[in-house]
Amino acid sequence: MRIITLTTISIFLLAASAHAAVITFGDQDCLGFGCYGATDPTSGATLQGLSPNAVTIATNSFGHSFPFSPSGDFAGTDQIYVGSVQTGAHDGYSGMPVRINGPQTLVLNYSSLVSGGTVATLTLGIGADDFQFPVFGQPFTATVNGVVNTALTSLLNSLVQTGPVVQFVSIGLNPAIDTPAHTLTLSIDQGADGGDGWAIDYLTVGVTTNAAAAPEPATAALFLAGIAGLLLRRRLTRS
Repeated sequence: MRIITLTTISIFLLAASAHAAVITFGDQDCLGFGCYGATDPTSGATLQGLSPNAVTIATNSFGHSFPFSPSGDFAGTDQIYVGSVQTGAHDGYSGMPVRINGPQTLVLNYSSLVSGGTVATLTLGIGADDFQFPVFGQPFTATVNGVVNTALTSLLNSLVQTGPVVQFVSIGLNPAIDTPAHTLTLSIDQGADGGDGWAIDYLTVGVTTNAAAAPEPATAALFLAGIAGLLLRRRLTRS
């Protein structure tokens, strides 16, 4: 009985703890060209713990050849996209036979990172390729779980990659969008004439979870006093 009681006390007094982890969707292989070499393509960017709408961009960018075809590592990656309605062509991607019309939709299940507690921070990372709105004026729109994400849209539209270049970017999402299934559905499309192709090499989701908070000191003291009283009563009963 004493062992069980001490275990109960130990569990009750555990302080609030945080757990952080990152999951990768797709291969970090530069769209199959292997142009990262020994360099970490995420270096300089933050993969977890970002506050909502906070943005980081990796230090390095990587040029490569084209065209390329999906490698099957994760649905929606390693694929050239153009706008859902394409009436023009401004770059090499937009004229490739392997291109497909958007929206580009990627379903990211990060439930393996959530082990109890609540999601405190949610960070989305994108190995973005050939995003260049400032050059050709074809605007991107990004939605997360069906809702336009203004900060992510602005981030994608700010990139000037001017050709087949991969650069990793990350952005903090509001943890309130966490679903019971712990899934993010990211959708990217392009307006205007839709004729500026893009792709994504891989994605990451970083999650920080908070465990249940520890009891306040006064509550803990009352609990310990109650346990002590029960032990004393048991001893007196046995005497």
